[in-house]
Amino acid sequence: MKKDLNGKITRGTQRTLDAFFDAMTALLQTKPFADISVNELCERAGYPRATFYNYFEDRDDLLTYCWIALSQRADSADLASVESSRRVDVALDAMADLLESNTAMLHAVLAHNPPDGPLFASLHRFIEHNARQLMLTCVDRDRFDLPADLIADHYANTLLLVLDWAYLRGHTLTRAQLHDYVHTLLRGVE
Repeated sequence: MKKDLNGKITRGTQRTLDAFFDAMTALLQTKPFADISVNELCERAGYPRATFYNYFEDRDDLLTYCWIALSQRADSADLASVESSRRVDVALDAMADLLESNTAMLHAVLAHNPPDGPLFASLHRFIEHNARQLMLTCVDRDRFDLPADLIADHYANTLLLVLDWAYLRGHTLTRAQLHDYVHTLLRGVE
């Protein structure tokens, strides 16, 4: 992204980012990501192409911003301060809450973008990276003889596997079942 999201963001910048976020999410609910043009995004957002390119390199860059904006809405607790035996559950709940709070949008997007298509491949890469970083910060290094980054990858991939299976592939699970599935799959490490 051309704009630094770590610094102070002005109201005007936030308004512009919100407009492009809204344009992308609205269009994704009506057509495949591959069929969305920069012109459509600009028209829908109410900004000229020059503004788009002041903020984003291309549509993929905007899509990455959309993932960032959605993930910021998740209630992600500081996992390092959570008791180690509850960290996986807290991370799973934060991710599940985000997916559940956006169920209508998710279903509309799924209607036009298959789970094995480029849109969800991008989402999967984004979540995998962030889940790995999140899990890496809270791995109890003294508890295992394995490298922390390997354990973080295993935990992140397991969380993603269960969330993908439940929310993107349409297998309805209760929250208790989500937790049970994750813990059952992680038993080899725990």
